[in-house]
Amino acid sequence: MGGVTEAVDWRMVRALICAVALWGASAHLLAHAQSPAPPTAGVYAPMDAVPANISFDVVSFKRCPEGRFGTAKVDMPMTADYLAYHCEPLSRIIYFAYTGSLRSYTLESGYPPWVDNDRYEFIVKVAAEDFPAWQKLDLTARRVLIRKVLADTVKLKIRVDNSPKDIYALTATKKVKLTPYKDGDETKLPGGIVQTGRTFNWIHDDPSTGYMTIHLQGTTMANLAEILSVYMDRAVADHTNLTGPYIFALPLGGNKNMEPDSHLGGGEDAPTIEDGLEQLGLRLEPAKGPDERLVIDHIEKPEED
Repeated sequence: MGGVTEAVDWRMVRALICAVALWGASAHLLAHAQSPAPPTAGVYAPMDAVPANISFDVVSFKRCPEGRFGTAKVDMPMTADYLAYHCEPLSRIIYFAYTGSLRSYTLESGYPPWVDNDRYEFIVKVAAEDFPAWQKLDLTARRVLIRKVLADTVKLKIRVDNSPKDIYALTATKKVKLTPYKDGDETKLPGGIVQTGRTFNWIHDDPSTGYMTIHLQGTTMANLAEILSVYMDRAVADHTNLTGPYIFALPLGGNKNMEPDSHLGGGEDAPTIEDGLEQLGLRLEPAKGPDERLVIDHIEKPEED
């Protein structure tokens, strides 16, 4: 995943990591999966997808000590016989399992706080007789299997809520200024950082200001809408009709529940989200529309080993 320069609010960074995991941590795995889905937002595995007939010899949850944090990355070498998360909350494992079930992953609040706050060493180990079949599964099929694991172990019951809400539509103007990304591209950033692959980096261009710039490489507009949804006061939906992955930078960070004209720190002279998007030929427009989101109807604490 991308690097973080200077001191940042780790909770916000973790929220962003979840928002970009589809094209960050998962992009590397997709490159090695058999018949992978393209690393752009879309429905890869619908809610009613049927899991493969794979058994696990080990399904383990062990509570991590207070203050120990994971990396938000799935530990799943495509040729190994296991899948693991290290000191991550259940919400992160749910994210892995259900990414791709919606156009833009959103988990509705209201579930028990421990789902976000309690961290576990989580591992599933494939039964020896099913290992050959496991090796043939792509990333999407493995996600669906973890849905079944969560249903069996923590009694997770989850559904999609499609009720309409106030949203922002991310739209493109006639002067789009985005650099198309292709495999192998590298971007040189301040401080000697070189971005390779699908990634992101935070940079404090001017430490005296209260905002940073996020440098994104290999991301789509659907991914950007998902990232903006972390910070905005309502969900953001991609209405740009721009399909390719791009390389671009955007002033962002610092707060949540912002409006498009909210200043990003440093007083009234600081840029707004609108300013940053305008430089890219993009804008946010108030809209009304279905805001797909996942709702947890039931979940139980894991039984620890």
